Amino acid sequence: MYRDWYTAPLIELEEHNPAWAGEFLIAKTSLENLLQGLPIISIEHVGSTSIPDLVSKPILDIDIVINKDDFVPILDKMREGGYTYIGECGMPGRHSFFQPNSDKTDGEPMGSWDDEVIGADGVKKLVRIYERRRNTYVCIEGSLSLRNHRDLKRILMEDAELKKEYGDRKKELVDDHQLRATDDDRLAYNVGKNEVVAKILKKAGWTDKELNIVCKGRGGFYGR
Repeated sequence: MYRDWYTAPLIELEEHNPAWAGEFLIAKTSLENLLQGLPIISIEHVGSTSIPDLVSKPILDIDIVINKDDFVPILDKMREGGYTYIGECGMPGRHSFFQPNSDKTDGEPMGSWDDEVIGADGVKKLVRIYERRRNTYVCIEGSLSLRNHRDLKRILMEDAELKKEYGDRKKELVDDHQLRATDDDRLAYNVGKNEVVAKILKKAGWTDKELNIVCKGRGGFYGR
């Protein structure tokens, strides 16, 4: 696989961190304030960071659920709030945004600040804290893309065996193949999970036709 002079960092997985739920609530409150007065159905924490005991890339996935006819004023307000709209990215009904103060080419957050922490030796020290990446989606109620997010979360919360199989598959892809944060390797990561994700969505009642529609988007099913 081609690599240019810049070597992208390896894709990293982390054990579930209960603090992610709190970070989602902070982001949710910020979005609620930004979108105050607009017709939002819900703001939901989705993806693997929302599921206890599941390894995940440490990236928050957030769905803002709306009715289709309400998209334009919400798009305008998101842009006003500093979000960068990057389109549906091959997933109909799922409008993707980079968070404010992020790189406009890859969405990596550029915000950072200094904070005091207590080290293992009990001594306070000043460290640089970097803003966590958030993938924010405006999802249309009733769309397959939204069903994808919700059904994956629901089944993985209910089925411990499938959750373990999904987590093991992600570890295998990252550990055995040394995948990096490039477009090609991200695609390989998503495609590599397809077989397990299909099992999860079929348990949720998905048809082969529905699976094929979602699978067209960026070469793989949703799911971190």
